[in-house]
Amino acid sequence: MRLETFHGRDVASVHLLARQALGDDAMILETRALDGRHRGIEIVAAPAADLNALMQLVRPKRTAARNASRPRIVALVGPTGAGKTTTVAKLATHADAYGSQRVGLLTLDTHRAAGFEQLQAYADAAGLSCAVAYDANEAQAALRTMQAMDVIIVDTAGRGPTITASQDQTRSILSTLRPDEVHLCVPATMRLDLVERVRAAHRTMRPTHAILTKLDEVPSDRTISALASLLSLPMQWVTNGQSVPRDLVAAAQPILSPLGLAGRAGAAA
Repeated sequence: MRLETFHGRDVASVHLLARQALGDDAMILETRALDGRHRGIEIVAAPAADLNALMQLVRPKRTAARNASRPRIVALVGPTGAGKTTTVAKLATHADAYGSQRVGLLTLDTHRAAGFEQLQAYADAAGLSCAVAYDANEAQAALRTMQAMDVIIVDTAGRGPTITASQDQTRSILSTLRPDEVHLCVPATMRLDLVERVRAAHRTMRPTHAILTKLDEVPSDRTISALASLLSLPMQWVTNGQSVPRDLVAAAQPILSPLGLAGRAGAAA
């Protein structure tokens, strides 16, 4: 997303600069008067196409009806430390996500110490079924035991940018599960220049959505919006704390508000 700052002596001249640089439909995000040595007007603007694209990314999509032959399968993937397991628990128990449905949990994270135990603790607290799978056969067996569920949410091991497809078992297991949605979880603390590396590392998992996590660990500024724009994946949810299920919120408001588009967040929600 292209954001630019313009300065001038008055509003009309600065708006002209923005239109010349970004096009006649440039959208003004912020205007402020300068004083002291730098008197005049400062505005922040962006091309309308960039902002419209961002608003489309955070506009919730209607969930397809459940396939009667099996539960809906939603997988979470992402780098180590992105908060996938906690996000799984939030999605499974939040009333506005899947908490009003029959939910089963499946973890493929067999590498992290106590990874399964953490998810099992969340499942026990919420009264949910939970299973672990070390290979594709075990994953299919787990699906059969949870056939009565409406949704099965799949947790996965963190994936680093140096792991190759041949070394990665998660991708092959996911391919046998054929998830309906694959959400790429990315911490809001991630440097913007690393986003493409993360996307490339997870490309073979075919992410359909993104979830920004740990918004509470970054300042409330435009970095969050820029990160969402760079991910360029539809986004329904973000997380902003460790509390389960409370710290899961719809994506539109926290992503659009730093751009001064809070009024449009309601239209996108």
